[in-house]
Amino acid sequence: LVVFQINTVEAQEEKYISLFLYNFTKHFDWPDEYKSGDFIIDVIGHESVFIKLKELTDTKKVGSQDIVIRNYSDITLIGKCHILFIGYWQSRFLPQILDKIGDRSTLIVTEKEGLINEGSAINFIIKEGVIKFEFKKSNAQKYGLKYDPRIIDMAEVVYD
Repeated sequence: LVVFQINTVEAQEEKYISLFLYNFTKHFDWPDEYKSGDFIIDVIGHESVFIKLKELTDTKKVGSQDIVIRNYSDITLIGKCHILFIGYWQSRFLPQILDKIGDRSTLIVTEKEGLINEGSAINFIIKEGVIKFEFKKSNAQKYGLKYDPRIIDMAEVVYD
């Protein structure tokens, strides 16, 4: 019974993280050079989120862009993308990932406490058993991303 409950919680976590990641596409605006070709969401270190996100976005678009979801276990393979979700177990590589991204316009999303202060724009937190997120405006702006003010209302915690 305990294993079933854990799997159910994990499945819910993957579902909600995937929904959040997809919904972030509607609340951020990328520079013009990112508005042609595919809309790319890279997932590193969380294959189950990759699978759920791929299912969720299968027939969806961002504007006129097809959504492409890529999954990596090796940070050296990360390329140009619109959103990068870094799973908990890959969090220790955030400094190297930020170096690799450089000044590209990438929305960096993490899921480990403290990473909002290490460079991610959005960090998932669990509060009272519910997945929520914190948002750091300066980390989004640093990468040339504009955000819809409604994202501030949705965030549990907002930093400048």
